Amino acid sequence: MASLKVLAYAKLNLVLRIVGRREDGYHLLQSLFCAVDLADEIELEPLPRGIEIVAPAELGPPEGNLAYRAAKLLLGENGPGVRIVLRKRIPPGAGLGGGSSDAAAVLAGLNLLYGFRKSAEELRNQAAKLGADVPFFLGRSPAWVEGIGERLTPLDLPLPFVFLLVIPPYPCPTAEVYRAYDALGLPFSPVGPIPKIPPFPNDLWPAAVQVRPALRALRATLEALPSLGVGLSGSGSTLFLAFPTQEAAEAARKELQDKVEAQLWIARPVERGYKIVG
Repeated sequence: MASLKVLAYAKLNLVLRIVGRREDGYHLLQSLFCAVDLADEIELEPLPRGIEIVAPAELGPPEGNLAYRAAKLLLGENGPGVRIVLRKRIPPGAGLGGGSSDAAAVLAGLNLLYGFRKSAEELRNQAAKLGADVPFFLGRSPAWVEGIGERLTPLDLPLPFVFLLVIPPYPCPTAEVYRAYDALGLPFSPVGPIPKIPPFPNDLWPAAVQVRPALRALRATLEALPSLGVGLSGSGSTLFLAFPTQEAAEAARKELQDKVEAQLWIARPVERGYKIVG
């Protein structure tokens, strides 16, 4: 059986509202998720037994990697094995959902590689066991996401043509940002309909700035440029600008190259969180 290659796309939160908190501590949200074509590359090679993963050392022990956990969940203890080669382009701790996307891509890829024929609903149910964001990457984009991430409504919604992702050289650990949000004592946003974009509101912005004060100056630099708007993705640290044309995005990237210390990626929306490429 031949190996399989899968692209695991990043996501942006074009809207993020915190609308409550459960007794178990999980925050309830409403968020507009949009997959974009910045992607990790995953190669799945069949093995008779066992799970191996080749990934950057900075991601930590293999057993904690979401891609590894996804394979273990789907293959089970007595199933076939797989060697996962993970080539990272989506920085961890950047609010782009890279780990969740990797997990979804592994689930979808193994389902095809081994002919399990699990339905989309079955895969989403498996994905939800791995993390609140993982099911989104298996379905259509954009999507309105509610609860702790388990309620998904795919949308037919006009989006900006292209985004410029500005990824600073420091992460924003999600748990730390949510702790800062709680400490600020901010009122929850009311549950509401899907808002028009732009602007790109994110209730976690005050907390992200508490964790990484340098984000404030970086955002001010971005807001001085002509664009459709500036937003924060997830809990950060990625900021993004939206543009109506590729040329406008390229001009902004050129303008920022010598002004900010950050990775600058031009990314366009895609219709799903993963893609089988061979």
